[in-house]
Amino acid sequence: MSAYLKIIRPVNLLMVFFTMYLFRWSMVVASPYKIFYVHPVLSEWQFLVLVLATMVIAAGGYVINDIYDVDIDAVNKPEKQVVGKLLTEQQAYSFYKVLCGIGVVLTLVLAFSTMNFRLSAIPVIIMVVLNFYAHSFKRQLLTGNLVVAVLSAFTIFLIALFESGVKGDTTANERYVRSGIAIAGIVYGAFAFLTTMLREIVKDMEDVNGDRQYDCRTIPIVWGMKAAKITAFVMALFILALLLSFVFFFPSVNIEKVHLFILILLVLPLALIMGLILYAHTVSHYRLLSIFIKVFMCIGIATLWYFRSGTGPYIFVQYVNYLKKLI
Repeated sequence: MSAYLKIIRPVNLLMVFFTMYLFRWSMVVASPYKIFYVHPVLSEWQFLVLVLATMVIAAGGYVINDIYDVDIDAVNKPEKQVVGKLLTEQQAYSFYKVLCGIGVVLTLVLAFSTMNFRLSAIPVIIMVVLNFYAHSFKRQLLTGNLVVAVLSAFTIFLIALFESGVKGDTTANERYVRSGIAIAGIVYGAFAFLTTMLREIVKDMEDVNGDRQYDCRTIPIVWGMKAAKITAFVMALFILALLLSFVFFFPSVNIEKVHLFILILLVLPLALIMGLILYAHTVSHYRLLSIFIKVFMCIGIATLWYFRSGTGPYIFVQYVNYLKKLI
């Protein structure tokens, strides 16, 4: 049983769970009920089904990835290898099929309860993409990195799509709230995309030895380690630009001290990460850097808690207006 638990990365799945619920508590439920009295599109049990479907499909993605990476993991991370050591490939594949079946059932429940078949189909589409990623995309230049980053962003963005895609007559208040939720989903989705992309590049640099043996076309293999570092540094610059936009935004709307917390909790750690990107040159360095980026991402997502009072939609609409004035 411990082998089955280990292969689905329970810590990562808990991160998915808390990320999705944190967005709901801070941006969806807090805002409508406490200020604008606009009801969420998804009920509590429907949202739970969405979260569970996402977690189960993500777990399946981890399993199929380990199945196809059994040889590479034997070189890169032999101490963490599950398939081939604790589980046979057949056992892992059977477990994968069970997870896929549960994911499909949960998705069907969500689709028929919400009658939103297009959005409800996205988790199943993600499941298919993860399968292609494991046996094909991962070994292609940039494709694998982009797939993982986009899917990471969809963990948040999918909620915003459900909550902002309301059809029919709506009040001005409701349109305002749902616009704010959509903007928040885009902003936090962009943060998740960029940080995941950054971490994927760093992990490619960490795994370069095993990947090279099995003809993977990752950035450090095709373009070289120097180019991979430059690419990672550029990703970090995009994240920095996103953070600094909020550092300047909050004082412009007379919200005090928040920009200082962003500087201390996010900008300074990001500066450290950028320095480590330039300094790192061993596998242990890249492994440590990957951990730092993961912690940084968790801190960034945790900032959602600031909006739990229900001001989130208002602030994010104001943020877009602020950007329009700059442009």
